[in-house]
Amino acid sequence: MRIRSLFLSLLPAVLSLPAFAAIGPWVSADKVRARLVAATPAADGTLEGAIEIELAPGWKTYWRSPGDAGVPPRFDFSASTNAEAAAVEYPAPERYDDGYAASNIYRDRVVLPVRFTVADKADPVTLDVKMDIGICEEICIPVHMTTSLDVGNAGHDGAASTLIAAARAALPGPGKPGALELLSLKRSGGSDQKPEFEARYHASGKEALFVETPGDWFADPPKAAEGEGGARVFRFAVDRRTAAGTIAGTEIRLTLTGEAGATSRTFTLDAGDAKP
Repeated sequence: MRIRSLFLSLLPAVLSLPAFAAIGPWVSADKVRARLVAATPAADGTLEGAIEIELAPGWKTYWRSPGDAGVPPRFDFSASTNAEAAAVEYPAPERYDDGYAASNIYRDRVVLPVRFTVADKADPVTLDVKMDIGICEEICIPVHMTTSLDVGNAGHDGAASTLIAAARAALPGPGKPGALELLSLKRSGGSDQKPEFEARYHASGKEALFVETPGDWFADPPKAAEGEGGARVFRFAVDRRTAAGTIAGTEIRLTLTGEAGATSRTFTLDAGDAKP
């Protein structure tokens, strides 16, 4: 009886302790759920983590650059303790065209890697994220979710580490010469208000190109074509009628997908691209 009484007296204190875990609980909204995942902090203070998002069948969410329609995702880690968040990273999307607009989407499930810096390895780490994403089936719904994860130092968690490693492996890489490669980007015509560009590439099939420009530039979906000398190219126009900056010096990031995976490259436009 004394042992049972002692256990009951200690139970509230045990339940009040932080639940250290490498894979956090799911938080759910209509047609979507999400959770945080984290590895054990490394000796140099680096903490590898991820946001895992699962969607109901038939529903989709959006890449960081959603395309003609959709909501760009927003992730706020400012409420985290003893962890500074780097930028969230994204695997390559797929293009979805409903006949009215072309969007850049994920279906079913996506895992977004996040790398943190732990200021003091001796202090507790809590990851806290506020998520604002758009999800769509026939209609689009804005979704807000908040979740957190107390990160312990109990040792290696194989499931969390495997999930994070797979997410990082799915990110666009540096390219594979001759198989999957972004070779060049140049201006091919158009006016300064709507310049046209041509991206030369190598790919082994089923290729698609995704274009990211400054926020006041609006790129049309790229179209595959044959360039000079039979080169494989994508061509696209950009509406910059409301743009504040100049063409020269602007950065355009391209992401190419194909049977061999995905690769990204950022090009800086030069003075030659500022002339029609």
